Amino acid sequence: MKNKALLIVLIGVFGLFSVLAGCLNLEKNYPEKRYFTLDASREKDVFPSDKGEVLTVRRFRVSPKYESKGLVYRLKEQNYEYDFYNELFISPSSMFTEEIRKWLAVSGLFKHVVDPSSLVDSPYILEGAITALYGDYRVSAAPKAVLEIQFFLLHEIESNSKIIFQSQYHKEEPLNGNTPDALVKSWNSALNQILTEFEADLKVSVQKTKH
Repeated sequence: MKNKALLIVLIGVFGLFSVLAGCLNLEKNYPEKRYFTLDASREKDVFPSDKGEVLTVRRFRVSPKYESKGLVYRLKEQNYEYDFYNELFISPSSMFTEEIRKWLAVSGLFKHVVDPSSLVDSPYILEGAITALYGDYRVSAAPKAVLEIQFFLLHEIESNSKIIFQSQYHKEEPLNGNTPDALVKSWNSALNQILTEFEADLKVSVQKTKH
């Protein structure tokens, strides 16, 4: 009789735990992480110049506010937020350096465009910094992507480096929706515009050094 009563109690306890587990749903469902890449696609590539010089593109620095891979949203004047679930595939520094190097490699301004690990002699050195990289949502009805880049071109002659060009480019592109996809798409558009303008300015500076 005691065994039967104990069995009934155990069945009841097991049933209670089953019900509680179902009610509490102990498994937490987190959003799936998504990764994005930046892409500066030019309308027309130009083959490298046989008569051009070599350009070394150093790693671009990124302002500490934007150096993490998570997308950055500006919600208020002094209120920024990182998106842990939507990130750039690699660090902003690596991604921008790669895109800028690829862009200039097919610009026709230089014979070769290399990174600092190359042993090729390079009279031109490009440095830069990403000083703004965020989605601006302070005006909810008109969100925009903000991108700002500084460029410094150095000309090295007999181990002496001289800055022959420096400029800062700032672009704000409207978003077609409040989604991470829309933000990255507008960043790409802004990057394309900045590199187009920078290339035109760079061409003038390089030509001046040849005279």
